[in-house]
Amino acid sequence: MKKLLLFVSIILFHFIANGQQAYKMKLLSNYNDSLLPKVDVTDIWNDLTGWFDPIKNREYIIAGTTDSVYFFDITIPTQIKLVARQHGSSRFARNRDYETYKHYAYCVSDQASGIGALQIFDLQYLPDSVHKVYESNALGTFTHTIFVDSQSKRLYMSMNSKPGGFSALDVLSLENPENPLFLAELQVPKDPNNFDLFNAVHEMYVRNDTVYLSCENAGLFIFDLKNLSNQRLINIINSYPDRGYNHSSWLDKTGRYIMFTDENTGLDIKIYDLKNFTEPRFVSMFNSNPSAMPHNAFWYGDFAYVSSYHDGVRVYNVKDPSKPYQVAWYDTHPVEPEQYGGFKGCWGIYPFLPSKHIIASDLTSGIFVFEIDSSLVGNENASANNLNFGFFPNPTHDNIFISGLENGVYDFNLFNISGIQEMNGTLGSNRNQIDLSHLAAGVYFLNVFNEKGNQTKKIIKW
Repeated sequence: MKKLLLFVSIILFHFIANGQQAYKMKLLSNYNDSLLPKVDVTDIWNDLTGWFDPIKNREYIIAGTTDSVYFFDITIPTQIKLVARQHGSSRFARNRDYETYKHYAYCVSDQASGIGALQIFDLQYLPDSVHKVYESNALGTFTHTIFVDSQSKRLYMSMNSKPGGFSALDVLSLENPENPLFLAELQVPKDPNNFDLFNAVHEMYVRNDTVYLSCENAGLFIFDLKNLSNQRLINIINSYPDRGYNHSSWLDKTGRYIMFTDENTGLDIKIYDLKNFTEPRFVSMFNSNPSAMPHNAFWYGDFAYVSSYHDGVRVYNVKDPSKPYQVAWYDTHPVEPEQYGGFKGCWGIYPFLPSKHIIASDLTSGIFVFEIDSSLVGNENASANNLNFGFFPNPTHDNIFISGLENGVYDFNLFNISGIQEMNGTLGSNRNQIDLSHLAAGVYFLNVFNEKGNQTKKIIKW
């Protein structure tokens, strides 16, 4: 019935879109090297992430190939520039994953040959160089995905194979960012017959120590892991329309709605309402076409940004979660007619750079930088500062008070003069004050941002 309901709107949309590689997305630059080692005949690239240096006001891409980790400077987005390359600890890796914390990049690999490892790279010397500060397989030899929760200073490692065995999920401390320490292994719940409810965690999303685990065919599991010695299963979403291989999830900014994908051909993206954690409520589902396979989906502001394999990059308006609709796309895998099925095309996407440029990776076509139409998100170029907050006093000894922010919720990061993050949090109608009394005297940089803009200002603490 669902497919029939979708048919009318989707078929009309495809008559309009047929043969159109892009809509309201402009390609700014692309990097590829077809001579790099391949897996599955054609595949070179895998996932990517972005990193913003608030001290030097520069933007970067961290991306992976079958053999290496690549670092690109995209501060001038039309001139993507390869600035560093570090060999991955494994070779012919189909899967690499990356997370950043402060000025560090954490890298893992999976589905690879050789011996993998957790690698940590110091990014503060970019664009001149990248320094590897850690490489060891003691905490993980092959790891499918990772996630950093900066609030609790934790690194989560899923499907983690290590010398001591395999775990569905491990939790590490990043109190010392260059020397992560093991904290706990996820205690997988049992069914009435004493069998594990799931065998592996494919990906995870974490906020406020609440962990949303995509557990493959077992479904989506929600845990409270604030107290690792008393882990608590909150709920399971495992009976839902278009159920398949539960791949990944993301929360909206309020935490009320969760969006997740199932990595199977023709299965839609789902949105659930978590207002009542004990009774998650199905809201909607959507897709670019009936045969597409969404991979990774990120909720940022009023939009969902999706890497959708054969269909490339897709952007949806989800301001009303009950009525998502597609507003922009760029097909990184243009084939006419498209032959759906299998894993080809756009793998990764990252929409969180201050410039609002969208970066994406395609398995065969390389790394892309896009500009989305300004009519959709009020796009500004990388050098623009389209927030104009004020603060006082400056210099200060303890507190600063923020003024000039419009109604809404804003995130902030506070960096010292070496680029190390000292604080982060949120600002809004209920909070316009930041306590700096615990910090040493010196110069700091306050970066305030939300989906509408970004601004960095200097603070002097005496």
